[in-house]
Amino acid sequence: MSGHTSSPPPTVKEVLKRTEKEWEALQSALSELDAEQMTAPGAEGWSVKDELAHLAAWARGLAALVRKQPRYPPMGLPAGEAPHTSGIESMNQHIYQRNKDVPLEDVLTELDSAHRDALAAVAELSDDDLLRPYDDYQPQDRRPDGDTPILWRIAGNTFGHYAEHRETIQRMWS
Repeated sequence: MSGHTSSPPPTVKEVLKRTEKEWEALQSALSELDAEQMTAPGAEGWSVKDELAHLAAWARGLAALVRKQPRYPPMGLPAGEAPHTSGIESMNQHIYQRNKDVPLEDVLTELDSAHRDALAAVAELSDDDLLRPYDDYQPQDRRPDGDTPILWRIAGNTFGHYAEHRETIQRMWS
């Protein structure tokens, strides 16, 4: 991930504001592309559509995470799949394979829905909740870094993730 999450905002209100700002920037970048550009594979094999399906899956996982629900099934991953056991790249490849043939319109609809769901889930938190550790939210998925405040997962799956993939998309078509 790029350096966009080096200092996440300390309040839910600020997290939501920063997420909306990056969402708008992503939407602006997408508005510059036509359907052909959005579905053509890039140099690394993924299309813009694939990048967006990836964002949607991780936003769904975040919504489940902060609601203390298992986070991997909403992402379309097997229940036992987790970054500390299978690796992020394996998870991302699974998400790609699951979504590569999904039509663009369906991916765009799912991304919008997943984004709204993630925002709603984060909005349910208090500012103090942001500092609670990951393991408080996912006790069934204890991790070596489970004492890290949930704020970092929120940043990495909302505004930081949107910015990272917006930059990737812009590089694909600049």
